[in-house]
Amino acid sequence: MSINLITVVNAIYHYYNEYPYAKLIIQYEFTQSGSYKFFVRYMSESETLIPTNKSSDPIDDEIEKISEYFEIKINSEEKFNRFIIEINNDKTYCHRQFWDIKKVKQDLLNSAEVFYQWLNERMMSMIFEYEKNNNLVPTQYDADGDLEYLSSWDSGVFTFHINEKDNLEHTVILTKNGKERSLNLPLKDYFVEGITEHYKITNTQLSDEWKPWNTIILKSLHYDIPYDKREEFVQYI
Repeated sequence: MSINLITVVNAIYHYYNEYPYAKLIIQYEFTQSGSYKFFVRYMSESETLIPTNKSSDPIDDEIEKISEYFEIKINSEEKFNRFIIEINNDKTYCHRQFWDIKKVKQDLLNSAEVFYQWLNERMMSMIFEYEKNNNLVPTQYDADGDLEYLSSWDSGVFTFHINEKDNLEHTVILTKNGKERSLNLPLKDYFVEGITEHYKITNTQLSDEWKPWNTIILKSLHYDIPYDKREEFVQYI
């Protein structure tokens, strides 16, 4: 199946007119999940490139047609993650689509480097849900007489270990007012799958960028861990 670009080209051609140009360069950059970045640049006669200042919102329906085409092709031999349209000032155009292997690897690396944030967020959510369902969360009534939940922990250490059978083992140690306790927290299936997939990707596709590991130790202060604090709170062994 091919794509009819006329609708997309017409919308872009009539909407993007901030500067005189010899050519409009339109670029889509897709991740494997289907999200994408959309870039528009004006190329002058001297081949100088000027980025647009206009939001694409008014023509999003037309722009989205390339995303729909991506979804059709992503599992085929014609898959692509870059889609480029060049529109001349006389409205003639051409396009090319291709699979950029370097981009795929960079996307994987970008996701892997912030995986600990997802890990921490999901753990905080699962701990609260589990403790709430098992009456382990302290409560009080506010000034209006409404029930509110208090924090049951100030900090925690979460250890995740992939054993020799590729099964995930874990321990959860929570601290409140200087006192530690172990929580027998069952992990949700999607969470186990997320760690297992992270383990596989970093130890195979990213093995030249990522040191081999089978254990993650995450120190949580019960709030989001900023990227510049990763080494302080996250350890791969």
